[in-house]
Amino acid sequence: MSEPAAPEPAPVLSTEGLSVFAGSREILRRVSLAVPEKKITAVIGPSGCGKTTLIRAMNRMVELSPELRIEGTVRYRGRDIYAPEVSPVVVRRRIGMVFQRPTVFPQSIYENVAFGLRLDREEEDAVERTVVTSLRRAGLYEEVKEDLDRPALSLSGGQQQRLCIARALAVNPSVLLLDEATASLDPIATQKIEEMLRELKGEVSIVLVTHNIAQAARTSDVTAYLHQGRLIEMGATSELFEAPREKLTEAYITGRFG
Repeated sequence: MSEPAAPEPAPVLSTEGLSVFAGSREILRRVSLAVPEKKITAVIGPSGCGKTTLIRAMNRMVELSPELRIEGTVRYRGRDIYAPEVSPVVVRRRIGMVFQRPTVFPQSIYENVAFGLRLDREEEDAVERTVVTSLRRAGLYEEVKEDLDRPALSLSGGQQQRLCIARALAVNPSVLLLDEATASLDPIATQKIEEMLRELKGEVSIVLVTHNIAQAARTSDVTAYLHQGRLIEMGATSELFEAPREKLTEAYITGRFG
């Protein structure tokens, strides 16, 4: 007699019937998906399909745009992050975000990473340990360890992006959302970030929005395909790329879209 199948582990982050509106225009249309724990989930789809809006909704950043309205539910470890009693500041610390263009502050490398820790009024010894650890996790420490007081704006674009990732990691998030984080970087810098993400996924669940189909295929464990605000298909990356179930997915990943 065969053993019963083990239950699927609970997702770290999920959406249920998630819709986002800008006035009467529906940007996302009842999207329901589950982000698995400690894996890389790629979100792909043509421009304007709602990828960025999706991950902004996943950490309540849509609230920063007054013209946007949200319906449905986003849950972090089973809890509705939009519930009235839940602080958006706490949500954004547990669910960090890194944007397409590096958003470094006009401060030193050290103070950029320490920024969130200073807000939490951490002791200086703890700040120093966390800054070093976060730079190591982001794969940047060996390149900057001799000059942490150097202005962050003097770093290369790829280094600045890894610095932004280090700053996000410093407050110990469970989920890291990346919105086209390598789109403006050269291939070498992109490779370093991809290698770093593969190492990080043992500690942090990662959602990677990307226009780069090859990047999704080589980096992620799970892929979700969006089209015109709808989730068309989601599954193990190898299966979705090798044998997509939906015609729209197949057309997009084979370059025959449109």
